[in-house]
Amino acid sequence: MHLYYSRKKQQEDVPEEITAIWSCSAASCKGWMRDNFTFSVVPVCSQCQSVMVRSEKMLATVANTSPIRLKP
Repeated sequence: MHLYYSRKKQQEDVPEEITAIWSCSAASCKGWMRDNFTFSVVPVCSQCQSVMVRSEKMLATVANTSPIRLKP
């Protein structure tokens, strides 16, 4: 009997949820950030300095445990 082992790790199912994000308003920029990782009420794109607009995206669940967060 031969046993075959794969070097690839089994992929875990990562829980996802609809997440509030900020997307860059510039058509040529693909910048975005999670809402709960921003430090200002209306953030500016860190890549091109354009205005960002609020949106939603299906993303892996991530908790921000930083003590320095904007409180709603």
